[in-house]
Amino acid sequence: MAAAAACVVLLAGGGWLLSQGDLGGRQDDASGEQGGGPAGGDPAKAWEQWKDAKKRLTIGAKEDQPGLSFYNKDTGVWSGFDVDIAYALAGKLGYDREHVDFYGVTTANRASKLKNGEVDLVVASYSMTPEREKKDGILFVGPYYNAGSSLLVRKNSAKYDLNVAADVEEKQVEVCTARDSTYADRLQKEGYTTGKWQPDTYKECVERLLDKRSTVYAVASDDVLLAGYAQNDPTHLKLLPSGAGTEPYGVAMRKGDPLLKSKVCSGLQEILAGKEWSEMYMKDLSPLTGRKTAPRKPELMPCSGE
Repeated sequence: MAAAAACVVLLAGGGWLLSQGDLGGRQDDASGEQGGGPAGGDPAKAWEQWKDAKKRLTIGAKEDQPGLSFYNKDTGVWSGFDVDIAYALAGKLGYDREHVDFYGVTTANRASKLKNGEVDLVVASYSMTPEREKKDGILFVGPYYNAGSSLLVRKNSAKYDLNVAADVEEKQVEVCTARDSTYADRLQKEGYTTGKWQPDTYKECVERLLDKRSTVYAVASDDVLLAGYAQNDPTHLKLLPSGAGTEPYGVAMRKGDPLLKSKVCSGLQEILAGKEWSEMYMKDLSPLTGRKTAPRKPELMPCSGE
């Protein structure tokens, strides 16, 4: 798919911990990492060789998350905070927008699309955890955003009055989440009621929630992700207050390419160190969060080897 422009989405309930002073030291570390690889240890030449072999950069993104990552089939335009991050990162890697292709992925298939080579990177509200790296056989660089957890419910339910997460748990209403998300196992462990099977996308969860014949009365996911759906349909949907915990979003890639990992790491560092991140937040997320200023930036984890 050909790519195009960007906008929108929300803040989270996590720690926004990055100071530019901390970042400076880590930039030195990242630049040192780039020294390995081909071209006689010359990282610049090695990267040019990498780009010569890859004229276009393909990035996996969600198609159905308003504000965060959305593909308008009528206009062919991609938009949202994840999309803006992806474009900015591609620029740091030396690719202009005309040489970036977005490919639609879901929570359930993004790891496989990455591992089988259909995409070079995934920027798709992908919560980075050691367990996922091991299970999915991938690597993360980030976080570029810390999302909080929340629940989306029907605004005017004739059967249940749900105003906080405790109401959803205590009344044992059915909660939907995307298959293979971090919430899939957590919900049952925390005492929530879930259906026998979960769909591949949150869009399907929201469709079940809006269907009055459905037994689904809540959708569990990241607050920033669910906020887009709530804003798109304020008549029927309500976002509950964020709960405990954070979901750190990372850029995912295949194992075995330390040069790419190093470039992504240094690219994200530049985005976080300058004004870009705050500008993207105010443009894309402030309309959802209601914040008048950007929050503190997330702290990028060290990018040391694989």
